[in-house]
Amino acid sequence: MNRKGCRWLFSLLLLPLLAQGANQSDLDKLVELKKAQSTYLDLSNVDLRNYSFIPGKIDLQRANLSHSNLSGVDLSKMNLSGANLSYANLANARLNQAVLTNANLQHANLSGAELHQTDLSGADLSFATLTTANLQQALFIKADLTCVNLNQADLTRSNFTEAVISGATFINTMTADIIGYDSVTDRKISCG
Repeated sequence: MNRKGCRWLFSLLLLPLLAQGANQSDLDKLVELKKAQSTYLDLSNVDLRNYSFIPGKIDLQRANLSHSNLSGVDLSKMNLSGANLSYANLANARLNQAVLTNANLQHANLSGAELHQTDLSGADLSFATLTTANLQQALFIKADLTCVNLNQADLTRSNFTEAVISGATFINTMTADIIGYDSVTDRKISCG
């Protein structure tokens, strides 16, 4: 049920209770309904390679997709802000123009993925693999790219303003017209 439907249901249930005086049992039911609204989708450890995600039909904001197999899946234009995609397999996935702000992508496999014009601002990509990924015009503003593998990736016109790139590898990486590179944090660390 979408939020508008939940609000309508909530007000439909609440108005009669207020008019007649609610008992504690009814109020407890409303509290449980409200709690149910605030839970987030848990798709951790699931094979979703054959699932067709349609923007606007499923809410993946703050969803738990950790350890899931999303290889080859099209998540373009999806809002995954705050989602947990740690250790997820997103190899060859399409995430063009997706919103991944503040998402957890630690240790995620994004090899060969398409992330053209994707917003990764504030995302944690530490220890992620992005080899041969298309990251043209991606936003990495204040993102954590500690020990990330960007070998052979295309970062053309991407924005790295205030990003952390300590220990990141950039072998044969396309870096034409990168924005904000003068503000990145790059400390010598061991990624072991």
